[in-house]
Amino acid sequence: MASTDASRFEQRPVLVFWELTRACPLACAHCRASAIRERLPGELSTAQGNTLLESLRDFGPPYPTLILTGGDPLSHPDLWAIIARARALGLHVAVSPAVSPRLSRAVLDRFRALGVASISLSLDGAQASTHETLRQSPGHFAQTLEAIDLAQDAGLRVQVNSTVTGASAAEWPELFQLLRDRGVPVWEVFFLIRTGRGAGLSELTPSEAEDVCHFLYDASQYGMVIRAVEAPFLRRVLRARQAGAPPPPSPLYRSLRSRLEGSAGPAARPSSLAPVGTLDGDGILFIGHDGTIHPGGLAPEALGRFPERRPAEVYRSSPTLRSIRRREFHGACGRCAHRAYCGGSRARALAATGDILGTDPACLRAASAEA
Repeated sequence: MASTDASRFEQRPVLVFWELTRACPLACAHCRASAIRERLPGELSTAQGNTLLESLRDFGPPYPTLILTGGDPLSHPDLWAIIARARALGLHVAVSPAVSPRLSRAVLDRFRALGVASISLSLDGAQASTHETLRQSPGHFAQTLEAIDLAQDAGLRVQVNSTVTGASAAEWPELFQLLRDRGVPVWEVFFLIRTGRGAGLSELTPSEAEDVCHFLYDASQYGMVIRAVEAPFLRRVLRARQAGAPPPPSPLYRSLRSRLEGSAGPAARPSSLAPVGTLDGDGILFIGHDGTIHPGGLAPEALGRFPERRPAEVYRSSPTLRSIRRREFHGACGRCAHRAYCGGSRARALAATGDILGTDPACLRAASAEA
């Protein structure tokens, strides 16, 4: 079904992710790229990388924001030249580095000097044990808090990314307060997709995912910008709550809300959640280290490869992406009245069913309809 809400990204995405390398000093348990310490053969050459940057102007203004990711972008020897070239082409650039000894104050200052718009750092729990179980690096919790403080002190806009799993959801009020106390302006919550090294980790159940979404609605009323990745059903929860629907009476939600209000007090601001947003392939495009083009970083369906195919041509003409933007889904997601502004996680549908147009099994409404 075509829709104004669903098709506003028909001609260009708002975000293009470029996985510069899969090399990374960490070996995180949930890494979608299964990153290793050494660079893999087949990475785009410097000349190809420059041509890729130039090709992003094919989308026309306003150009998508370029997010340099990995692996760890700091593992790529041409990172600084890539940032400088992208900025010279008029592209907004954000960087998602790993927290490691390489991420020094001097590096952060250089990001700032080159005009990097924002930096995203990952913190996956309110306790060191929770975060370090995922990051598999002793002492990494304290190192990450220090990196957040250093980045903000350097004048960078900091976004903190957190992966929510079945094991970490209970800590979310304390993690929110930890970020709030540090003045973090943006919190992006990733709902786990079981892909890469994360294939064996525990996802939230549909009921737990619904509870966390209601908690995020509550937390979004304290002045912090909150976004969810691979949980577009949060937009359904937002609309329901704004229409006066009650939150769930479940023990998990009651505990999350009680602890949130116990530390932050009563909510006093409008929700910062966006009522509409992107999906993999609808406002988002991902380019792998070897030039393979995907709908998103967590949706590894190959759509073509650069330089044989240019990103704008793939984005606009791919039958898969056009079906996503037209909400031509299968199963419960295809029948859902909320599909225009939700659409379910395409990455989770792909991981769970092998069909990127299938049903997102984490959505409570979809799970109930399929039962």
